[in-house]
Amino acid sequence: MAVGEARSRASTGRRVAAALATLAAVLVVYYCLPLRHAPGGFALGLRIFGLVAGLALLGWLFVRQVAAGRRETSARSRSAWLFAGICVTVVLFATTYYSLAYYGQEMAGIRTRTDALYFTVTVLTTVGFGDIRAVGQTARVVVTLQMGFDVLFVATAGSVLRATGPRSPA
Repeated sequence: MAVGEARSRASTGRRVAAALATLAAVLVVYYCLPLRHAPGGFALGLRIFGLVAGLALLGWLFVRQVAAGRRETSARSRSAWLFAGICVTVVLFATTYYSLAYYGQEMAGIRTRTDALYFTVTVLTTVGFGDIRAVGQTARVVVTLQMGFDVLFVATAGSVLRATGPRSPA
């Protein structure tokens, strides 16, 4: 095995480990956030503002990752960071859905954080079993925002990252 190939594998391994550590950290933070300690209306507005700010940050990070992916040769490395970005997106939306269910009774069927995580993933994957649904206007706007975000950023970032991979010689 060439020295350059060994370094590349070690670097990819570190990036995959970092992406998995990010996923674990995000889930720990999600399950530990004190979401039920603030008064309703203001806290809900603050969380929705946090969602929008978080999505803006994620959009910026996706753009940076796509640019870095053009310089990167490892598809695994690019995929690991895309995966981590998707995980952060899921947790941002799950936190918002949980808050909408708890503070505003905007979501039918969400009683726990796991319910909110489950609903977020069903929207992301477009499965939509129908057991949990948005019943309020604010919740419907957030679900629509998630669908748009998923299509615009996640799908686009995935296809661009795939397209920027190493090309075979012609």
